Amino acid sequence: MQLSTDGAAYTQAYATTTGTGGQQSIPVTGTARYVRINLTQRALPAYGYSMWELQVYGDGGTPPAGRTFAGLALVNNVTRRPILGLSPLTDGAVVDLTRLANRSLSIYAPTFPRALKPGGKVVLFKNWALVDPAPFPTRAAAVAATDTNYAALSGALPAANLVAPISDTFETVIATRGTSFLIVADGKHPNDTAVYLDAATLYGILFRESPRPLSNLYAAATTATSMRDVAATAIGY
Repeated sequence: MQLSTDGAAYTQAYATTTGTGGQQSIPVTGTARYVRINLTQRALPAYGYSMWELQVYGDGGTPPAGRTFAGLALVNNVTRRPILGLSPLTDGAVVDLTRLANRSLSIYAPTFPRALKPGGKVVLFKNWALVDPAPFPTRAAAVAATDTNYAALSGALPAANLVAPISDTFETVIATRGTSFLIVADGKHPNDTAVYLDAATLYGILFRESPRPLSNLYAAATTATSMRDVAATAIGY
């Protein structure tokens, strides 16, 4: 395990030739902005290295200035369930606030301006459609919170961006056909019809043309046509 303050010169903070595999917590000391892992020997000759996830925890100090979005609610303060986040990290159903803030606000967001081509924009995939609106008292309250927070995120990001109105299309369909038309039995994940609706919406945004004339692929003709109509209306066609 190697640490660096500039991403160029690294010093070794930990080494072992008898790693046990599985989930490990390894204490190290040092000050760094970058952490990398140097793997030297495969566990099995026939396979490559496997590392599912690396998490780095600091000493609980104050995050660097400019790495948070003032006024942006990422989680419900009572239940700690996510309201909005970029890849929120969870321990079961509960958001770890420190991990969420560190990854979402300190790592991802600052990279956007560097990653975009000239004239490019970040597309924020606005969707938090679940069968159960809890911890909000009503579905309308959940939708309002999603809208408010994505608007705040859009205004605070240090890069040109636009919001893909996925939630808007979901709510339009749910209002007339119910949640089961788009969400599978676990109440949290989209079904094939919902994925088609997402794709039609993103098509219109990315290609800057109405998805209505697209052919009826991957869904029954009547369903595909109606989903494209909803998507087109939501993005202004």
